[in-house]
Amino acid sequence: MWEKTLSDLKNNNKKINVLQIGVFEGRATVWILDELFKNMESRLTTIDTFKNIFVNYDYEETFRKNIKESGKDSQVDIIKSNPSDALTKLKYEKSIKFDFIYVDGCSLISCDVLNDIIISWNLLKEGGIMILDNYEWDYFEEEFNNPRLAIDSFLRNFQQHIEVIFKRFQVAVKKVVKEVPRTPRDDKSLD
Repeated sequence: MWEKTLSDLKNNNKKINVLQIGVFEGRATVWILDELFKNMESRLTTIDTFKNIFVNYDYEETFRKNIKESGKDSQVDIIKSNPSDALTKLKYEKSIKFDFIYVDGCSLISCDVLNDIIISWNLLKEGGIMILDNYEWDYFEEEFNNPRLAIDSFLRNFQQHIEVIFKRFQVAVKKVVKEVPRTPRDDKSLD
């Protein structure tokens, strides 16, 4: 799905900026570097706490090794932080806009995922692509602990600004600007 969805980025030699939230061992990161980074000025900003409740090893070391082996590690900025803090800092301290954002959820609690998505959305260029991972992930019994609730909320609340490209285990959207009607109801008044 990524090949087709990101074909415009893949098939050009322009400088692009990519943001990845949640990197784990860096497999998706290496794919981004190998497939999308044709221009040496392209930049990838990654954010991860490198703390995981599901694995019992230092995946940060594996991530850094994989990035180095890609030969494009000089194009990667690694931010070791809580995503909300890092995203807020990016939003207010940098004037960067991203062509592609991949949210692979450092946080799995729905309200944290929603916050990460909304702040990231503000960093996405018009026409940019955002891919949200783990949509169908249901590891926890409590709905609010799984990402689906956050992703559905985002899709509903931002529907006037998105074009859904696909919706499966991952959800891909394109940021678009649409004229949004605001039609008052006949039976309502502001009085």
